[in-house]
Order: sequence, then C-alpha cells, then structure tokens
Amino acid sequence: VMKYLFAISMLLSLTLMKAQDYRSAIYQAYLLEQMDKWKELMEQMEEEYLRISDPALLYDLLEAEYGYMGWLVSGKQKKEAEELLNNAEKHMAILEDQGLDNARFYSLKGAFYGFQIMLDPLKAPSLGKASMNANEKAMSLDPREPQVWMEKANMDYYRPAVFGGSKRKAVPSYEKAIELFESSSGRTRENWIYINCLAGLGVAYENTRKYSEAGEVYRKILQLAPSFKWVKEELYPEFQDKHPGK
Repeated sequence: VMKYLFAISMLLSLTLMKAQDYRSAIYQAYLLEQMDKWKELMEQMEEEYLRISDPALLYDLLEAEYGYMGWLVSGKQKKEAEELLNNAEKHMAILEDQGLDNARFYSLKGAFYGFQIMLDPLKAPSLGKASMNANEKAMSLDPREPQVWMEKANMDYYRPAVFGGSKRKAVPSYEKAIELFESSSGRTRENWIYINCLAGLGVAYENTRKYSEAGEVYRKILQLAPSFKWVKEELYPEFQDKHPGK
C-alpha cells in the first residue's frame, strides 16, 4: 500500500511540476513576444490533455488560448483566430460538462464572447449581452477573483461608447484587479495575466490623462519583468517621448 501511495504522490507531483513548467514557459513567451513558442506550448498541452484527461491542464490550455487569441485578434489574423475560437469553445464545453462552475471560468467565457464580437461586429448586440452576463455570473460567484475585475475593466475599456463603454470607468476595475492579484497568494509569480493586467492599467491611465500614474505603473512593470518587450520597447519609450518627466 505504501508503495502504491508513494507512486501516486510521485505522479501528482510530476503533474504539478509539469503544469508549473507550462505556465512558466508561457510567461516567458509572453514577455519576449515569442508567439511561435506560445503556439507550440498549446499544441503540447493539447496532446498531453488527450493522453491524461486532466481538467486542470485543460483549464490552463484554455487560459493560454485566451492569451493567444488576444494576440491574433489585435493582429487582425481572422482565419487563425476563428480556428482557435472553435477549439476554445470545445474546451469550454468539456469543462462545463465536467461541472466547472467558478468565477475564473466565467470571466474567460465572457472574454471569448468579446473576441467573437471583434471577429464579427454585426453580432455585437447579442454577444455583448452574453459577455456581460458571463462577467456578472463570475462576479456573483466570487467578487474577490482578480480576473473577473480585469475582464470587467477590459469590457468597459474596449466596448464602444454607444454601447456603454468608457475608458474612465475601466480604470477603477483595473486597479481593483491589481489589488486582488497582489493580495492573493501565488497569483503574481510568473503569471502573464497579472503582468498583462498591469500593462492594461498603465495604458488606461495614459489614455485618461493620468500621466504620473501611468509612468509609475510602467516602471513597476519593468522592475518586475525587465525583459517585457511590449513595455520595454514600445509602451514606455513612446510614453516618455510624449510625457517627459512623468
């Protein structure tokens, strides 16, 4: 029995180590904008999930797809984005069938509706409502989940003003998300979503004329992640050019 228990615990620790390895590798790919590497990691995670059917691994894959999807949509790579969206929808359906019912899952679900709107703006009225409903469900399940506040901020920030969007309204939600990330155990270590949220806050500060706050956030990011290409080579240098001394 002891041998059996030891084998099980070894297997669990290997699975956990592997999960952390994937998260760490995706974090590095995010910082360095190595999107080919990111795609490769998603393919490896998918292969491994088909072998071991671990729901935690599938959730990590869904989170990775969410990040990669954001990159595809912002780069107007519509065909690949649509293919990835189909995959992500299948993965969300599996997780729902397995009874996943938590705030992080519903905040991601809301974000994927948002990506669908970017791919097909004509569906904005119905998908916008679905996105808001998913975020509200996430908020009701756990109002202290940082990703819920981050997605709420993203929705306000990117939604057109005619549909109730507001960059100014997004700022307190980004601030709340950061506060919750930083007060939750282990949620800031090698977490690309946390660093991305910080960058979102910096951009939101800058675009609502809170220049001193924006400068502080960009410098904080570069202290935490000096190799973060987007901030190091783009956001912060452009900010310094426009707002010297801030």
